[in-house]
Amino acid sequence: MANRKKDLTWRYQPPVDSDKAKLLSYIQNQKLHPNQDKTAMIINALTSYYMPVALHSEGSYSQETLELLLLDSAMAFANQLKYLCAALNVEPMRVGSVLCSAFPISNSNYNQTKVSDTARNEDADELDDFDPQAWNLSGITTDSETFEFIN
Repeated sequence: MANRKKDLTWRYQPPVDSDKAKLLSYIQNQKLHPNQDKTAMIINALTSYYMPVALHSEGSYSQETLELLLLDSAMAFANQLKYLCAALNVEPMRVGSVLCSAFPISNSNYNQTKVSDTARNEDADELDDFDPQAWNLSGITTDSETFEFIN
C-alpha cells in the first residue's frame, strides 16, 4: 500500500495575455529557475499555503504536528518574502510592517527574541549578495502522500 500514489490531473487555460498566463509561463520556464522543476514549485507553494489546514480537516493529526506544520509554512512564507524583497528591490521593513499589523509582536504572553544589529547587518549582507538560484524558498517537509502532476 505504501507505493500507491494519488493521481491528480489539472488543466487550466487562462487568456494568453493575462497575468495568470504569465505566472504559468514563469513556472514552466526551467531557465529562470534551474534548481526546481514546475511540479516542485507548485507543490512547494501549495504545501506552504494549504498543508496545515488540509491535514487539520483530515482529522487524525495532533495539535503539536499541526502547529509544527503551521510554523514550517510561516518560515516558508518568510523565506519567500525575503526573496521577493531582494528580487524586487523592496525594503524588507515595509513588508515587516504589514506583517506586524496582522501579527502584533508586543504580546507579552510569548517570548520574543530581538534581532541584534549584527544579525540585521548579516541579513543585509546576504541580500547584497543575492543569488535567486541559491535560495531554498520553501523549507517545507512533511510525511504526506505523493502527488504527481500529469502533463
